[in-house]
Amino acid sequence: MSGTVTRDRLAIQQLVLLNRIALLAVQDLGALQPMLQRIVEELQQEFGWEFVSCASIDKATNEFVCQSVCSKVPTQIHVGYRRALGSGIVGECAQSGKTIDIDDTRGHPNFVETLGCTMSELCVPVIHNNEVLAVLNAESKHVGAFRGQRRLLETIAAQIAGAIYTANLYSHLQDTHQQLQTAYRTLENISHQDGLTGIANRRCFDTWIEECFNSAAIAKTPVSMLLIDIDNFKAYNDGYGHLGGDICLKQVAELLAYVIADSNARFARYGGEEFVIILPNMTLPDAYAFAERARLSIEARAFEHDYCPRKILTLSIGVACCTPVANENPQQLILHADQALYEAKRKGRNRVEIYPA
Repeated sequence: MSGTVTRDRLAIQQLVLLNRIALLAVQDLGALQPMLQRIVEELQQEFGWEFVSCASIDKATNEFVCQSVCSKVPTQIHVGYRRALGSGIVGECAQSGKTIDIDDTRGHPNFVETLGCTMSELCVPVIHNNEVLAVLNAESKHVGAFRGQRRLLETIAAQIAGAIYTANLYSHLQDTHQQLQTAYRTLENISHQDGLTGIANRRCFDTWIEECFNSAAIAKTPVSMLLIDIDNFKAYNDGYGHLGGDICLKQVAELLAYVIADSNARFARYGGEEFVIILPNMTLPDAYAFAERARLSIEARAFEHDYCPRKILTLSIGVACCTPVANENPQQLILHADQALYEAKRKGRNRVEIYPA
């Protein structure tokens, strides 16, 4: 009768343990390592084993990797410890997908000592859909320490297999989501970048001017604009070829970007040989001075242009300014800057004109 009571008590203890393990396995499916750490700690506390660990399988490197460890004795094993599949009892279990229960490690052909005192070892594969996901490993300094525990540990392995699979899937989905987010941001950046010069494109400018107008309308501050055109660019393109024209556009963009580097100006390619600079919170006189600095920087650089009267590259710039009100369309400011640019061209190029003249 007492033997029956003992067996019943043991069965109840095992059921309680399995229930605790099941609860631990579903507490946080998005955090595999903490979950496995709680499980190995629970096993060690329940059985008093000297060493319990759980290793996952890294298919990319064909290795097993320690995810959690709980040891009462000094050990070489730590979280992140890895070794090739097939190496040692854990590696053999991971490779074969079969439980390995060693009553006495002395003389075992594939045993690798990591504690300095291991006499018995029990390794159980964690399998989901015929795939080994991890290995539960228990070691003891006593011979035959795991007699009668194999089935229980196999039950625990089967119990946590789904949780490990779900955690791995969740991690993979997170990585995929992050990759998609990165790819989206890259595409978004590309869609707002001029492919030739590397500066912002017309699409980006359209977004910027709307933002600037909305902010300026709230703050009741001015917005100035510079519309910039490379003088005699068609002649340059015809004379030096399209490749020369592309180089010219890049050089002008780089120099203008340098000129505005220390300001809050926003610089974009407007189209063809035209560039645009938005100057938030800048009055018309200050914008004119800014434009003159940009024009002079190109003139001083003296890029060769043998196909125009001056023999160097120059800019014509139109400047306009307004103080936006709520819901005002920026097209009027753009039109005024364009009219000022036309006036600069009409008056002989290599000059800055403002609207109104």
